[in-house]
Amino acid sequence: MSYSLRGTLIRSLLKVVTPLWLLACALLAFHAWHEVNELYEQQQALFARQLYGTLPTLGARSEPERPQVGDDDVDFMAVAAWNRHGQLLLVDSEGLQLDARPGYTGFASLRQHDEDWRVYYLSGEAGSVAVAQEMSERWEMIGGLLLTQGLLWLLLLPFALLALWWAVGRGLAPLAHIREQLQRRAPDDATPLPREVPSELHTLIDAMNDLIGRVAQTLQRERRFTADAAHELRSPLAAMRVQAEVAQLVQDPALRERALQQLMNGVDRSSHLLAQLLALSRVDAEQQHDEALDWPLLLQELGEAVSGLAASHHVTLRLPPAGHTQWPLQHGDRTLLLLMLRNLLDNAIRYGGGTVSLEADATRISVSDEGDGVPEALLDKVRERFYRPPGQQQTGSGLGLSIVERIAALHGLRLSLHNRDGGGLQAVLTRGHGT
Repeated sequence: MSYSLRGTLIRSLLKVVTPLWLLACALLAFHAWHEVNELYEQQQALFARQLYGTLPTLGARSEPERPQVGDDDVDFMAVAAWNRHGQLLLVDSEGLQLDARPGYTGFASLRQHDEDWRVYYLSGEAGSVAVAQEMSERWEMIGGLLLTQGLLWLLLLPFALLALWWAVGRGLAPLAHIREQLQRRAPDDATPLPREVPSELHTLIDAMNDLIGRVAQTLQRERRFTADAAHELRSPLAAMRVQAEVAQLVQDPALRERALQQLMNGVDRSSHLLAQLLALSRVDAEQQHDEALDWPLLLQELGEAVSGLAASHHVTLRLPPAGHTQWPLQHGDRTLLLLMLRNLLDNAIRYGGGTVSLEADATRISVSDEGDGVPEALLDKVRERFYRPPGQQQTGSGLGLSIVERIAALHGLRLSLHNRDGGGLQAVLTRGHGT
């Protein structure tokens, strides 16, 4: 399911901002309630002191005074004044019944006719006064403040969303640029993407560059595999065709048998070459698995795999005893390691001879033979793919050591080749850069 990153960011922002706005409104209402109460109560106290100063004048009247109600008079306040004997001197109650509280000074709450009132009493030697105010007036002012805040939010919200939409689009512009670069890029182009992007995209760019490099390497390996296979199989296939034509044309049974034998040898060489190419392709793809190694079982399989070849070449094969536990690796890809050791032993049996020995300890693995060795000038050359020393009579593909070296590198091992003082070649696998 596709979705818009821009829309997701805006919705997420609204989910965060809206509760914060509601919390801000609640805090504003609490603060406004406190401030409005303080303001109105100060006004009530001031008005009460002013009214209290008129008590001597009001006391000279025989009847309580009722102020004249005009258009400018407010209907949310009420006042009353009493002399020191509790006699009512002034009343403007708007129907509110205020009780005299001689000797009391302070605020009191009152509810009459379904209205809440806040009353301030001020008492002294001259008498007492009361100034009352409806609480609804205060709530109305607070409601006005909250309404203003809400309307401001609603009015600014569309503009804020438009600004956010533009800002997110501007922030996502580097992604559009990266998309254009990828669309123009060739599949085998390993050039990394530039990192001149916001820091939040650096991890994405690094991951994409890693993927681009791996894809390019995979394509190169596939092309190299195709080219190598085509190049190396061309000659054997042509030779097999020639031998097949000879077998069809000749009448001499001996010549026909020889042509068929050559044809079978060509099939064997081609099969071996294909097996080596496929093995090399898998190793190049680095599809190794890390697992605990059972060396006794691995040695048993290795001996079964090469014993027939050793017998056919009259070679004495020496492997470590089944209980041997000193190996430089305890974890790795069992299949690849078996292929690596088999290739080393195959080379030693085919091109060396005599006694072929596999030895190992905690730091190294070595395979040695008693053949003629390799000329010093060619020790590095024989590692190259498809290289075979001049005059080599044994069949082979020239890929064995390349496979060994690649598997060794995957397991943190280094391959080195030495001519032995007593004759023969020794291949040594050591950890890191050791020799």
